[in-house]
This record gives sequence, structure tokens and C-alpha cells, in this order.
Amino acid sequence: MDAVYTPRIEKEGQARKIVNKYMWLSMGVSLIPIPVLDLAGITALQLRMLQLLSEHYNVPFSKDASKKVVSALLGSIVPASLTNSIWSAAKFVPVLWPIAGLSMPAFAGAATYAIGKVFIQHFESGGTFLDFDTAKMQEYFRQEFERGKSAAAAAHAEAGAPQYVPTPSEI
Repeated sequence: MDAVYTPRIEKEGQARKIVNKYMWLSMGVSLIPIPVLDLAGITALQLRMLQLLSEHYNVPFSKDASKKVVSALLGSIVPASLTNSIWSAAKFVPVLWPIAGLSMPAFAGAATYAIGKVFIQHFESGGTFLDFDTAKMQEYFRQEFERGKSAAAAAHAEAGAPQYVPTPSEI
């Protein structure tokens, strides 16, 4: 029985390593002090992560389909993504940059983590980009986004960054 489950567990473990790597990279790119460039960089990293996951699971990669899915998933957490866009733009204001710089990594890391986890589950069940049902995955995405916040905060703390991240209402 172990011989049957070991390759699958190893495969999923390797996929989780890809997701964790891109969570870290997204957190780093979110610190780019140029508004919109940070968001473009995060999106590019998320698409690259999906490409690597699709290769890992031998699923044909579709850049267009993956863009649509990522947009739809992020759209399911509209207040957070809207806040993220505002924080990106806040980098224009020198006084707000330190605060925006603290909240962006947490959002970018959590979103990347959640997208990766959703696709691991989808690919593990034999899914492809063409049969991805965003509506069915939104609740799972939200749950993984919440777990991703914790994972990103832990990674942030591990890197020696401040653990307190103010919310926009606290400013």
C-alpha cells in the first residue's frame, strides 16, 4: 500500500515546494517601490508558478486560461485585491510607502499560496485548465487565502520582518 501512495505524496510535496518558492518570490516582488510594476511582477510570478505546476502534473499549460482563472479567483476576494491596488498606488506617497510596503508582501504571499494550493488540488484530481470551474473553487480559494495569510506572516517573521501589519482602516 505504501508503494501506491508514496509517489503521489512525493509529487504533492514537490508541488508544495514550487508554491512556497513562488509565495516567497511574490512577497519579494511586492516590495518594488514602483506602483503597478509590483502588481505586474506578482502576476507574472503567479503565471510562471502555474506553468511549473502544470508541467509537474503533465497538464498542458494555457497562458490565456490561467490569466482568466487567476483574475476570477482574485475577484472572489475583491475587497482584499482592491485594497492591494490601493496599497500599490500608495507607493507614490512617501509617507505611506513604509505602511504599504508592510502589507503588500502579506497579500501577495497569501494570494500566490492560495492560487497554488487550488491548482495542486485541481491537478491532483486530474483536472486541466480547460475544465477548471472557478465558481466551485472559490470557497476553497478563500480558505487557502486565509491559510496563506498565516503562511506569509510566518515567512515574513522568519525573514526578520516586522510581524504587525496595519490594516487600511488603522491608518
